Amino acid sequence: MTEEPKDLQRAEADTVMFASLRAVLPNPTTENRFTDLDRALPGRPGVPGGPPVAPGSRSARHHHRKPAERPVVSPSRRVWLSRGVLVLIMALQAALTLRMSNTAFEDEALYLYVGHLEIQHFLHGASLQGDYPSYFSGAPVLYPVLGAIADKIGGLAAARALSLAEMLAVTGLIYAMSKRLFNERVALCAAVVYAVTEPALFLGHLATYDATALFLLTVATWLVVRFSDGRWPLYLLAAPVLTLAVATKYATLLWVPSVILLAGLTSSPKIGRRALATSAALAAATVAMLVGAVYLAGPDYMAGFKFTTLDRFEGNATTSSLLWDSAQWIGVPFLLAVIGVICWTLRPFTDRVEREGPGGSRVRRALLGSLMAGSALLAPIDQIHIHTETSLFKHVGFGLMIAAPIAGVGLSRVIGDHFRRTQIGIAIWGLSLVVGMSTANSQFDGWPNSTVFIKDFSRYLTPHGRYLVEVEEVPIYYLRHNPDAEPDQFTSTFYFGYVVNGVYTTGDPAYVAAIKDGYFNVISYNYMTTEAVDGVIGQALATNPDYSLAAVIPIPNDDSNQYIWVKTGNGKNGNAKTG
Repeated sequence: MTEEPKDLQRAEADTVMFASLRAVLPNPTTENRFTDLDRALPGRPGVPGGPPVAPGSRSARHHHRKPAERPVVSPSRRVWLSRGVLVLIMALQAALTLRMSNTAFEDEALYLYVGHLEIQHFLHGASLQGDYPSYFSGAPVLYPVLGAIADKIGGLAAARALSLAEMLAVTGLIYAMSKRLFNERVALCAAVVYAVTEPALFLGHLATYDATALFLLTVATWLVVRFSDGRWPLYLLAAPVLTLAVATKYATLLWVPSVILLAGLTSSPKIGRRALATSAALAAATVAMLVGAVYLAGPDYMAGFKFTTLDRFEGNATTSSLLWDSAQWIGVPFLLAVIGVICWTLRPFTDRVEREGPGGSRVRRALLGSLMAGSALLAPIDQIHIHTETSLFKHVGFGLMIAAPIAGVGLSRVIGDHFRRTQIGIAIWGLSLVVGMSTANSQFDGWPNSTVFIKDFSRYLTPHGRYLVEVEEVPIYYLRHNPDAEPDQFTSTFYFGYVVNGVYTTGDPAYVAAIKDGYFNVISYNYMTTEAVDGVIGQALATNPDYSLAAVIPIPNDDSNQYIWVKTGNGKNGNAKTG
């Protein structure tokens, strides 16, 4: 018997291997780089220029045998495989999110406590303790109430679980959008890129407006992608969702134009009347609803919108520091988005049969890709303009959601067809994973753990006592069931007004005068949030014999200490009035 050439054996093994890969990988293609390899081998029996085929040999039987049909993965199986991988991605996201641990952040404490007050006000007419619409960055009757309901059910953990569920839904909707815009492989790449970023992990464990607003913005974006090319104008359902997202967190307005433009660019393969009409209709509906919401809300809400969003205070952060921080938080996904824009614009498919996006001209692809990728830069550009870093680590997640699909294209192209550059893709994603984990964990450890402080502070509460506390929202939240810890008993180190000799005084002189008069029963600070004011307060206390240092509490996740001073003397004037 004639022995079969080793080249032929390798060719057959390669063909079997590729057929096996096609059976489990999503987005199979008909392009097989091993096809006809056995017929192209030089010196193979039966090939022109090669030796003749020996009758009855295995080579002869193979030479006259019909080529085997390649196994094709059914669409339903491919869908379920893809969804299974998506579930694993979301499980990874949840695990990376839940590994972080800390007590309530000041914003969490404020929103949840105000939510409880809003519920009591609605049900029983209880006092609200403050004009919250005038300085909140979102409607206090929306997320704070929703968060308070979750908090009522299971405490802070339940409120944070709500945020995690919303961020997991964001990842799932990114997959759905990317699958419709491109294909399943790109959708999985987009989901796995977004799921490990700093904003996705951090916002999933923070009980604030952000996760809810981002979830609503993502729903609106999905509605646009899903229905903009349909027969009926169901994409207009995005208008009320966009309005609700903006009402939940006013800063969401920054990304509304991106969603409106996305509606036009995804409505038709051509940039023509339909594209313009779609964007115009969605813009008109959204503006009308926003104007109506402002009219119904009243002047206090408009004042809060101007104070927190339109007229934000300028900071002193440098452009270089803001660029560096933005690069850490979204640098790798944005780089992948840029790669995706370039590759998809130049060539909308990777092989002859597997397209990676809707048809249309190169100009249309460039505009659509640039719109998605450029949305990731809106938050950094806006905050570089006003030189402030406040909330930038949260806001970058909004634009990155819109950029995620084209970032998925970038990662898919880096990996290449037939997974030829898998190692490079894994290395890039691994870098994004490490950066996302480390930066999210750093942000979550950025405020002091208050467990010991709350326990010690509660020992010094008195009926009708007055408390000066740095970041007073945290003890107000944790001690909300204590009748000696009502919100109006607390004063912040951010602002204080005090009447001195008939003159209303604010700032450092007000704190010094109040301490001299023994106005506060308990004073606590840690030199972390209002360091300059804390220094003035500490010096005034050190020279006042009516106050004693009751506790010095080391902060577990920082090198600072929490100081608690208690009034032990009568003071000069304990009945002074504040304004």
